[in-house]
Amino acid sequence: MPKSRFVLAAALVAAVLPNAAHADGQASPGVSQGWNGLADKAHGVRFVALPANGGNWTVLARINLRGGTVTRYGSIRGSYGIPGVTLKRDVGGLSSDGRMLVVAEAPNGGSILRSVSRLAVVDARTLRTRTRIALPGDFSFDALSPDGRTLYLIQHTSVKDLQRYRVRAYNLVQMQLLPDAIVDRTEPNMRGYPLARTSSRGGEWVYTLYQGDGPFVHALDTVHGRAVCLDLTWHAGQIVLFQSHLALRDNGGRLAVVDRQGRTRATLNLRPPGRTTATTTWAAAGLSGIGLVATAILLRRRKRQN
Repeated sequence: MPKSRFVLAAALVAAVLPNAAHADGQASPGVSQGWNGLADKAHGVRFVALPANGGNWTVLARINLRGGTVTRYGSIRGSYGIPGVTLKRDVGGLSSDGRMLVVAEAPNGGSILRSVSRLAVVDARTLRTRTRIALPGDFSFDALSPDGRTLYLIQHTSVKDLQRYRVRAYNLVQMQLLPDAIVDRTEPNMRGYPLARTSSRGGEWVYTLYQGDGPFVHALDTVHGRAVCLDLTWHAGQIVLFQSHLALRDNGGRLAVVDRQGRTRATLNLRPPGRTTATTTWAAAGLSGIGLVATAILLRRRKRQN
């Protein structure tokens, strides 16, 4: 397909489709196709995915946040979008250094769980496709390791329980899905819907607020491939929870759940017991989640006592 037709298609779609999120009854949050896309504030650009040629192709564009100038565009065969990571249309897919972008195939409106999941790894500077990934089963984007060697995915396996999820790791060097799921061994049956997300500055830790049997934060160590589930003590209603966002404070030492009015509704201490400086947080120290495991156990003991 000539590049001139791609540019024309992108311009037409941009005019009539400001933003669209596609989940279509799927287990994952779906993908975003449209002008909002994914903002990379550190580099002053935005990445957007625009369907073209009846959805048979996708135009990927990099746009300056100031002025809206398109600085680069590329194309990929198939219908792809910026992957969603929460039900509130938060998106992800960009590596912490801004050099790699992962896009995911848009749902086709078929069965709830996909039989095959397709993703593509794109060079964020040239927007050329590095590699394509096709996995049997229902997988969606979750996170990237800081070195860009590991892609973390959310896997759903049960139509009867769409809240149940598994975190899987895909080795981008060997192009192989690792066999074991990444689970919190104190809470192996992870289940819930993703509502909000934040991450440490370098992407070593990714924190996702879930609503399952109760609200909790799923903490993923993207360096060592470990996960910890931290229960939240929550006194507000479900609507407040759904409208809240996560914020790291005290240089990554505390994680706060903040409502729409800016009020802190819950706080998790991410520091090891007895430590007082932000440089000794588990996230900063990179201690493979041992401290967060201790925090999780302590929180559960307190919850049982209450």
